[in-house]
Amino acid sequence: MRITVVGDLLLDVDLWGPTQRTAPDGGMPIVDISRESVRAGGAGLVATLLRQDGHDVRLVAAIGVDEAAARLRGLLEGVELHLGASNAPTPVKTRLQAGEGTIARFDVGCAPAPAPEVTDEMRAAVGEADAVVVADYGRGMTADAGIRSSLAAVAAHVPVVWDPHPRGSRPIAGVVATPNRSEAAGFAATEDMEAAAARLRAEWCAVAVAVTLGAEGVLLHADRVERRPARVVNVVDGCGSGDRFASAVAAALAAGAGLGEAIDHAVHRTADFLEAGGVAALAGLGVR
Repeated sequence: MRITVVGDLLLDVDLWGPTQRTAPDGGMPIVDISRESVRAGGAGLVATLLRQDGHDVRLVAAIGVDEAAARLRGLLEGVELHLGASNAPTPVKTRLQAGEGTIARFDVGCAPAPAPEVTDEMRAAVGEADAVVVADYGRGMTADAGIRSSLAAVAAHVPVVWDPHPRGSRPIAGVVATPNRSEAAGFAATEDMEAAAARLRAEWCAVAVAVTLGAEGVLLHADRVERRPARVVNVVDGCGSGDRFASAVAAALAAGAGLGEAIDHAVHRTADFLEAGGVAALAGLGVR
């Protein structure tokens, strides 16, 4: 089964270490870095998860020419790459981890980017898919007219799951959209999730809107409004849960599952992912 991931590439870095003392010149905690974890983020994480699941994965994205881009290419071994020039630095998001949580995050190269370059090869990779996941991180790939045209054409006959971003572009018609609670509230300008899902489904002409609600499960708006419960798990690190959910929905739909079945499958896979430690569970699978 060929699944194409379309979206924006990031490099995610975690720095780990204990903090047992404070700096004498300011009282801030000192973290003694003992470990670094580097992984493909954004659309790269979605591709990594799908490859881990055993799928034939193609990645359509833009990439730079800097050191972070070279590291990303190395982390995406096993994924068929269809990459255009980003014309911008590679975004790098570094989390400083101490004890049981993140105490700071440092972003580099995350300023608004110019329009990326898109090739005929990239558009063709979209059209040849059995399913598509759009991982929009607001850096312009989904705003490209050619990519949007290819997505619109393929959505007429295969599942397209669109994980939207507040700074991203409007989803095309015919997708299953998977915003989280805060994204849905922002897009629809309401905190009422049932109203938000209904409004977004109508505005986006979506097949369905599945709002992820963390421990509360998923609010699914398709032919009717449904609440799909989630298994209670101890979440240490929720990073990547939205990517896990969207990728699992797409894979299940491509395998022939009905919408409700695909959502339940994705909720279960996301719980497993979080229970295993989230992105920390990816050690050895596109993470260094």
